[in-house]
Formats: sequence, structure tokens, C-alpha cells
Amino acid sequence: MTLLCRGPVETRDVAEALLLHDETWGVRALDDGPVLQVCRDATHPVITVLGVRRVDSFDEVARILPDAPTLSTPLWWVDTVTPFGPEGEPGVAAALEASMELDAVCIVHGD
Repeated sequence: MTLLCRGPVETRDVAEALLLHDETWGVRALDDGPVLQVCRDATHPVITVLGVRRVDSFDEVARILPDAPTLSTPLWWVDTVTPFGPEGEPGVAAALEASMELDAVCIVHGD
């Protein structure tokens, strides 16, 4: 999934917005911190926030995501991944909810 945020965000901001979906979830850092994983317990990741990048030209968004709605720039591009299949559904739901908290558009790939 990709979140296109209208305002500045950092990886931690995105993880905190995802946690609003379920207060029992937790966050752990991968690779010494640049990647954050939201988990329902120690062995079950729900969604992984891979990183945030500022985008200053919508042409770049349209090139990679041609079906994305037109948004003003700058915007902050957030890459996330969820487990495949039914295990990933809670992460998708959390991302959709987090997009409202983050003033973002959530694009679910392969939907």
C-alpha cells in the first residue's frame, strides 16, 4: 500500500496513526530503526512501514501510480506492506483508517 500524505510525516507518525486501529498492537524497529513494524504480538506483524519520502512533483507520482488522484505537492510518500491474504486484512483496514488521521490518500495495490 502507498499513503500519499498532504503534510509532513515521519515513519513514527505513520506507525502511531496505525496503532489507533487497535490499542493492543505494538511497534518494533527493524534494521536499527528506519523500518517500523506494527505487530499484534511478538510473532505476528500486521503492517510494515518501509519509509517516507518527500515528493515535490506530482508528475513523479503519476509516473509510478498512474491511477492516483491528483494532489498538490509537496506530499509525503509512505510505502507499507502487509502479510498476503487474510492475514493482511487488519493492516489494510488500519492503513485506511490512518489515512484519515494523516490527511492522506491510501492506495491499496493488487486490490
